[in-house]
Amino acid sequence: MSSDSDAELRFSHNVIEHLGIKLYKNKTGNVLAELLANCWDADAKNVEITLDQNGGLLGNGCIIISDDGCGMSYAKIKDHYLHVGKPKRRRPSETSAGGRKPMGRKGLGKLAPFGIARVVDVATISNGVLNWFTLDLDEILKAGEQGAYPPKFHVREAELSSGIAWEDDYISKRVAGFVELCLDDAEKTGTLVILSSIDANHLPSKSEVASELGSRFTVVLLRDDFVVSIDGDRLSEVEALPKFEFRIPEGSGQITENVGGKEVKFWVGFVEKAEWSSDQAGVGVFAHNKIAQSRPFFFGSKGKEVFQRYLYAVVEADWIDEVENDLISTDRTSVDWSHAELSEFYAWGQAKVGSWISQYEKHRKSKQDQEVRNQAADLRSRGSVNTYSPSENEQIVGLVSDATRAIGKTKSAEQTREELLIAVSKAWINQPTRQFLGDLWASLLEADASPDQIGRVVEQLSSHSVPEKMGLALTFSQRAFALTVLHDLVYQRSETDLQKLVTEFPWILQPRGDLLTADRHLKTTIDAAAAAADDAGRYDPAQLIQGMSAEQRADFVFLTSPNDQTIKVVEIKKPDLPLGVEQERQLVAYLDFIQAQRAEAQLSGILVGNTTNFEANDRRIRAMTWSEVFLECRAAYVDLLASMLEIADIEGGDTRLKIIKEIGGDRTWELLRKLSETDEALSDLFRQFDAHLPKAAS
Repeated sequence: MSSDSDAELRFSHNVIEHLGIKLYKNKTGNVLAELLANCWDADAKNVEITLDQNGGLLGNGCIIISDDGCGMSYAKIKDHYLHVGKPKRRRPSETSAGGRKPMGRKGLGKLAPFGIARVVDVATISNGVLNWFTLDLDEILKAGEQGAYPPKFHVREAELSSGIAWEDDYISKRVAGFVELCLDDAEKTGTLVILSSIDANHLPSKSEVASELGSRFTVVLLRDDFVVSIDGDRLSEVEALPKFEFRIPEGSGQITENVGGKEVKFWVGFVEKAEWSSDQAGVGVFAHNKIAQSRPFFFGSKGKEVFQRYLYAVVEADWIDEVENDLISTDRTSVDWSHAELSEFYAWGQAKVGSWISQYEKHRKSKQDQEVRNQAADLRSRGSVNTYSPSENEQIVGLVSDATRAIGKTKSAEQTREELLIAVSKAWINQPTRQFLGDLWASLLEADASPDQIGRVVEQLSSHSVPEKMGLALTFSQRAFALTVLHDLVYQRSETDLQKLVTEFPWILQPRGDLLTADRHLKTTIDAAAAAADDAGRYDPAQLIQGMSAEQRADFVFLTSPNDQTIKVVEIKKPDLPLGVEQERQLVAYLDFIQAQRAEAQLSGILVGNTTNFEANDRRIRAMTWSEVFLECRAAYVDLLASMLEIADIEGGDTRLKIIKEIGGDRTWELLRKLSETDEALSDLFRQFDAHLPKAAS
């Protein structure tokens, strides 16, 4: 074994320090990325990475990278490998002998190992000829400011078949093993790089290497002609990439788009839990299968940063490494986005990040709604939150889910949602206020309560009933607006299901009366009883009901009070259908038949349709047009709204007044103003409200 002065590493001391030691210091992933890029550029089909925790001359660990690429001759080592800063390609579009576009460009990647290792051994075979040399960082730095360091050649231009004598040390054994593998290969080419004298903190685990390489390359996962193995196991997407809950495009593959006449490919994944450091999230921009812009990077996209932590995107744009200007930093971590050639690409990326996050939000909404739904169900089963009707429970879920959508999916976020579910479920029925009022009512039962005490309690009860009164005011305002909309709907759209309208909103027919609800069971029972009745003569109501068609019977809606003592039968016709004797006869038949079945009930009927030239003869029946139904009901709710506003004794600056104006609509507000003309308290409230309105610009 000998040293050869013809082959030497010529360098500037600053180059070694700044482009080797400092640029790659403590960046094991970046170092391995540079070495893997060399394997690609050498047209290697197979790469093996070995992490030997006890390897190296000192037994303190080493990293070994071997490939079956083209290898290097002694001349290439001397003229290219040891020539720091010599470009790998003369033209941006130049390809390797195997047709690959090189990942390397500047000729500086050979210095990367010194960021984590003090000693680098290179054994390379080209056309069955072996060259093996060692680069020692400590010796290199001794060479001075402008140095020339002759590597130590252990083997120079030796034919593999000549029988090489090996030393009995760790490195020699590793090189000998590599040579044996190449002897069995028909090509008899390849390169072995051994990094030793590594700080223990820089010796990565197998999973760390897989993750680092997966985040820095696209080629290692997408091609069968470049297989990378770590400690004998082929690197796959499962080991190299995080597990995604949402992917664009769905499943696998990538999307290709044209950006300013140039091809850009991408795929995007969102992880279920962001259990990684913030610098692992974001967009990686790749050129020729190698990272050019590392994460965290989002093309300057702002807003919804909480969701950016779940984003992992791969964008491929080979052309950014093919332009005349070198736009990629030496360590392949950043791109010069200020360059004019990249402005359109940058704007495209910024818009894409926003679009990807919006798609993820939509995905998360349905998933989070279900998570909150499950959480609420669990809390209800344990009695931690109040239970309401299914529709109300769902509204509470929606409120909490919307309010907590931006806080992420951490354990603390789950706790926050639980606390909010409890709070909202209590607020749904003004529970804190109701509890307070209950305590006040209880205090009135005290036997020794004085008149003054009772007076104070009544005063407190009145003041704390304001939320309830304003809640009713909001409800009345909503109903007044709804009646305006329903009126327009009925008269403008003939296909409106009028029977369903009354069934779902029975309050439109009885704004001031009893609380009636649609009773489908009673209607079914009466129809069945009429069908089973015997023929009692020409005017028997049962026979009249039997004689109705299914379409005619469908026009009837039965409304009943909670105690079934009040029954209102409504016959519903379209607003353009004239009412006549036939319609009244059918409604009378139902009233008479029910009267015979429920003698104790208070019966009445409403016939709704076109009342032109029609007047009901039966006093139990009131004929109304749809306009009368809606306008009368709306007027009643506006009256109720005005009453609630007056007795709540609020001021004109109360925010709820503005809400009432918004949800009640212009017509409701106009009617309220008209009522205020004859109501001093209401008029004063309007004056205060108007005073709080923003002044119009002059």
